[in-house]
Amino acid sequence: MKTSIPKSKRPLPSSPWRLYGSFNAGCIERRSVLEVIDEFLRRAELTVDPAEKLAQAQRVIGALMALHAFDAKGASSAEIHNYVFGRLAALTGETPETLVTMAGVAI
Repeated sequence: MKTSIPKSKRPLPSSPWRLYGSFNAGCIERRSVLEVIDEFLRRAELTVDPAEKLAQAQRVIGALMALHAFDAKGASSAEIHNYVFGRLAALTGETPETLVTMAGVAI
């Protein structure tokens, strides 16, 4: 038995942001690749436990890989990759090569 979906009795939204759900599309800011990576690096810096810091480092690498996969502007830059792995090496005490191996990617 087919039934039709009843028409909503609620009025149409009067402002455009109501059409997109609970957020205002006009207020969404686009961050650069470096800003996103710096936020992940900041979280790694704030972590005290060495094991947790290494887990945060893997999250930073994952974020970099995700930005690269989505072809975000600048994510493929060798300068950004060297910057990220250099900062992570300083934070964790690991070498950049070890971090790359842990990430499962090759230089």
